[in-house]
Amino acid sequence: MEKVWGELKKIEAQAELIRSEAQQRAQNMMILTQQNSEKLMAISQTYAEEEAHRMSTSAIEEANRRREEQLKANQATAEKLKAQAEKHMEQAIAKVVKVVIEETKP
Repeated sequence: MEKVWGELKKIEAQAELIRSEAQQRAQNMMILTQQNSEKLMAISQTYAEEEAHRMSTSAIEEANRRREEQLKANQATAEKLKAQAEKHMEQAIAKVVKVVIEETKP
């Protein structure tokens, strides 16, 4: 009977050792998982910041491109309006001269 109790105690001691080792391994795995998730978060944040910077730069470039296009279109319109105004000015001068000449006729 003592032999059986001795064997049981050995088995219990081995089971306790296995349980303790398993618990330690689980704790180590949790620590590694936490460290890895922190690294991944840092990497993700870096990538997110880089992507945000890239998108911001792209948006600024697009806005500048559109502004330049609009400026060119506005300049073309201004030139067209200036030409039309000069044409109308010539007609207005001609009409004023005609009216003045007709008024001065006896």
